[in-house]
Amino acid sequence: MSKYLLEIGVEEFPSAYVKSTKLQLEEKFEKLLDDKNISFDEVRVESTPRRFSILILNMEKSLEKKNIKIKGPSKKIAYSQNGEPTQALLGFLKSQDASISSITIEKVKDEDYVFVNKEIKSTTIKEDLKDNVFDIVKSLSFPRSMHWGGKDLKFARPIRWFVSLLDDEILPFEAEGIRVSNVTKGHRVLGSDEIVVDKIDNYNELLRENYVILKYKDRYDMIVRGINKLAKEKGGSVLQDEDLLDEVINIVEYPTALIGKFDEKYLSLPKEVIITPMKNHQRYFPVINDEGQLLPYFITVRNGDETDIENVSMGNERVLTARLEDAKFFFEQDTSKPLSSYVDNLSNLTFYDGLKDMLSKTLRMQDLSVEYLKRFQMSLDLEESVKRACYLSKADLITNMVIEFTELEGTIGKIYAKLSGEDEIVANAIEEQYLPKSQDSETPKSSVGIVVSITEKMDNICGLYAIEKYVTGTKDPYGLRRQALGIINILIENKIDVDLRDLIKDSLYIYTNRDALSFNYDLTEKKVLDFILERLKNKLLDDGYKYDHINSVMSITDSNIYDIYLKLNQLEEFSNLSNFEEKLNYFTRVSNIVKDFNSLDIDEKLVNVEEEKMVFDFIKKLSNVDSLINTKQYKDALNLLSEGKNLVNEYLDKTMIMVDDEKLKNNRLSILNNINFRVKQIFIPEKIVK
Repeated sequence: MSKYLLEIGVEEFPSAYVKSTKLQLEEKFEKLLDDKNISFDEVRVESTPRRFSILILNMEKSLEKKNIKIKGPSKKIAYSQNGEPTQALLGFLKSQDASISSITIEKVKDEDYVFVNKEIKSTTIKEDLKDNVFDIVKSLSFPRSMHWGGKDLKFARPIRWFVSLLDDEILPFEAEGIRVSNVTKGHRVLGSDEIVVDKIDNYNELLRENYVILKYKDRYDMIVRGINKLAKEKGGSVLQDEDLLDEVINIVEYPTALIGKFDEKYLSLPKEVIITPMKNHQRYFPVINDEGQLLPYFITVRNGDETDIENVSMGNERVLTARLEDAKFFFEQDTSKPLSSYVDNLSNLTFYDGLKDMLSKTLRMQDLSVEYLKRFQMSLDLEESVKRACYLSKADLITNMVIEFTELEGTIGKIYAKLSGEDEIVANAIEEQYLPKSQDSETPKSSVGIVVSITEKMDNICGLYAIEKYVTGTKDPYGLRRQALGIINILIENKIDVDLRDLIKDSLYIYTNRDALSFNYDLTEKKVLDFILERLKNKLLDDGYKYDHINSVMSITDSNIYDIYLKLNQLEEFSNLSNFEEKLNYFTRVSNIVKDFNSLDIDEKLVNVEEEKMVFDFIKKLSNVDSLINTKQYKDALNLLSEGKNLVNEYLDKTMIMVDDEKLKNNRLSILNNINFRVKQIFIPEKIVK
């Protein structure tokens, strides 16, 4: 069995791109092997800042010969009137590397055609890899890529070398002049610049000898051990942050943890003001005590060994002290006046070109939030808090602290609002407006925060769509997908029963009424609705719901997100009950007969068949179903509707529905439609794949 090693040597690779690149490499190599009928045990992908390493183990391929028949031109085109081969035939033979003696004539749809029989030999593993490896590299996609060094290849960073070994032998391939060999590089400072990989089995150890820890798991263990040990020595522990840890792992090849100290006077600052320069700007790990309070220490990870580690620590201390001194100055300057005093200056801060300034956004949010408070059926006692939170929501954007540390928007607003004597509910909502910050992060907890968050996001989406800044393909420069998903998660988690279309209309109306913004209202409303519902569909698919169940529910409930979620969950539960397929067939049978018939009116005088009377008696009890639907007990409603399965099937088996008598026919359709109408308030049975 064969094994293959590919190393892609790059300039320092962005940590944010690493995970997706590794996944792409794994998937693309697995697909190549499957397509080429190569069996294998595993495709392992590892990376460091300067390399991606792909190891494929235990490859095997059967080298079979295959006979295939290739169709050529028709006989009348292949030969002239006197039987001589034409240029069309000769060209075909040349393209297939075949001779006239290999020709057969076969009839296809009453016409004779030329065929040639060819023996095709299976390609080898070596040929398959040589022909396709560089194509895989070129096919990798990144959020941002460029041409480097005048090459046609686009990549996130310049590729400097390839190691390509098949069973310990160099497997060359054309790579636009980039070296393909068995020579790799070690750590940029501590390792050798020319490491010959004599055997694939020696690859990991050769890198380790040159201060490159290839495996993510090994670097993870080294870092966690190191930072925990240093924190414990100071009587504390590391403030956990998996995202920061992942980033650090992906930017070092040989990790060494070190600790530094800063002046305790900075501990008087809000902890967010200290942590942000540490984590987001310097990639330092804060140290906390058992109560979760910050200690005057930080831990960082060096890409190297312990040489001169004291000097490195002192250098990091100087850098952090400068950052904290700036933060202290900004904090003291900012808090010399109340947060509300910054609001008027928002008129100098553009929201988006064509959508006025941040002060206008603040005033729109005030108006919109009051409408949403009513839509959500929340207490009107919250109105003043909601309006105040919206009024102050963007004030911190003018502060020195947020100008310097933009990631603190909302958080600084909350802190400054509390220091300014604002109500705690208002202060918390200022921060909550930006929640959730990612797909799986927490949503706002307070009622005021919920209203302000949805208001802020809907104003962004509707405004940008009104000026035709649509989300297309992979392009989403304003993060509208994340904001739409945020609205969806908030509505579902808080069980807010509201028509999405109404939320969109309210926002668009305020843009026209307050700002006199001119745009195609109907088109914008539709595009915003479609955009958010598409995000909902993607979320539901990601959450594991069946695509046909999603389609069957969303086809009839297209603008109430929480209602869609409820119906889908209860349809899933209903589908797991016994005899679901029989019940589905019953619903589908009724639906197919009724089709576009709309009436629900039944003339009891025309009910004269015994089976029909029994179905009619069943229909009269369906008011219970209506009550269940109105109270969103959809599974129970479907169970009650299912109780008519045997009655209705027997009725349909013994009774002609589409009779010549128009009144009788319509009456029978109305009977069936009373069932169909109620089922289709929950889902469309025909859209369920059996």
